[in-house]
Amino acid sequence: MSKRIPVFINARFLTEPLTGVQRWGREFLRELDGMLEDGTIDPTRYEFILLSPTQPADMPQYAHLSLRVKGWLRSHLWEQLELPHLAKGFLLNLKNTAPVRHRNMLVLIHDLQVFARPETHTGLFNFVYRWILPRAAKRAKVLAAVSQHTASEIHRYFGIPQQLAFVLLEGHEHVLRIAADNSIITDHNLQRNGFLLAVSSMNPNKNFAAILRAMKLADVQVPLVIAGGTNPKVFDGGGLGSLPANAIHVGHVSDAKLRALYEHALGFVYPSFYEGWGLPPGEAMLLGCPVIASNTTSLPEVCGSAALYCDPASDASIAKQLFRLVEDGPLRQELAALGRAQSQQFSWRSVAERTWAAIEPQLH
Repeated sequence: MSKRIPVFINARFLTEPLTGVQRWGREFLRELDGMLEDGTIDPTRYEFILLSPTQPADMPQYAHLSLRVKGWLRSHLWEQLELPHLAKGFLLNLKNTAPVRHRNMLVLIHDLQVFARPETHTGLFNFVYRWILPRAAKRAKVLAAVSQHTASEIHRYFGIPQQLAFVLLEGHEHVLRIAADNSIITDHNLQRNGFLLAVSSMNPNKNFAAILRAMKLADVQVPLVIAGGTNPKVFDGGGLGSLPANAIHVGHVSDAKLRALYEHALGFVYPSFYEGWGLPPGEAMLLGCPVIASNTTSLPEVCGSAALYCDPASDASIAKQLFRLVEDGPLRQELAALGRAQSQQFSWRSVAERTWAAIEPQLH
């Protein structure tokens, strides 16, 4: 039997808290393992090796992917200085960063927010990623983006032709794998189709304070449930003071409780200024929750014709769509049906298949 071709995967993301970027990597690995299990990829020909600087706390179980914990350094230093020596073959980098000294690799770029909206990050964060990203992108044997918008940003900021970036997309069906935990509905005395839902964040890019201003402007008579975030007072910087009486902050929630909120809300509001993809609106749509989303960056790719769009810089625009959604029951039903159909166009298996199609020719 001939020796298997090694494919290395930069698995540092497995040691990090779960956000959209880490979700992409974990879902890809799950589907990659499934493709090896069902023979879509020949497990006797290829060996997939995860490389990490430390042992992940919640390491998933894979039948065909092995983990190697190697190196003395951590974080970016491990990635830049040690990973190039550990990955003796093709290397997959799935989370917006990569070792710039390694040329035989795929580099996946989720977004270029450090260039487009640098005010949303610290100076050090911007410096690190502004140094790494263009160098890694230009050295990569395979360059990939999660959306057409991100591919266009790669051209805008790096001068790399947009058509040279493989667009891999994202999936949403992970929300269907966990049963809804309806305790959050009863604990907060929420009614089905009786509240709007938003996911809060301290990142000003998410534009959460505008939702509160728009709620007041629209004078809609339903509460706003805020999931996520650590402290409602983070919104004081928007000149709002404390949260209004019709806003219910439920804090960080599990995936099971978030599913329950999606399924009971009359609508999901997402007026973000900048997204590389936009998992939350895709998740909401798949669960039949009507969506209001920004008309910017990648969000029209995610939502298609199945959402109400707003200008994130205009409180009046957000308020107009809030009022329409709350007052028009038939519109909500139409959006729910359109949203399910739109979100079902994207799957993590197709993401994995696109990725494999991009890298497999490079392995021979």
